[in-house]
Amino acid sequence: MTTNKYIKSTFFLFLIVFTIVSCYKKKDTIVIINVRENATNEIVVGADVRLYYQSGNPDSTRIDVSATSNPQGQAVFNFNDLYQSGQAGFAVLDLLVNGTKVSVIQIEEEVTTEETVYI
Repeated sequence: MTTNKYIKSTFFLFLIVFTIVSCYKKKDTIVIINVRENATNEIVVGADVRLYYQSGNPDSTRIDVSATSNPQGQAVFNFNDLYQSGQAGFAVLDLLVNGTKVSVIQIEEEVTTEETVYI
């Protein structure tokens, strides 16, 4: 009878641990770039925004994504496919607007990173 209790206890412990571990849901890793006109602070619609990282090693992972600013002046990037759970940090990328390097942006994992750039 003791063996039967041990097996049931082990099963329920495994079930509880499995349930707790399987409840984790990866959050979105999003970047929003707000594009504004430098002189007038007006939003810029239709700006070409590019985020990229290119190392000297051709075998390393390369990130190179582009978007056009929408009617709210925002270019939105979703990095859910590139971010892996448990990864420490995500990326530091160069930010180009209309072909001109504007800045460098650090993207945090599982949060929405927002930055305003002036052109």
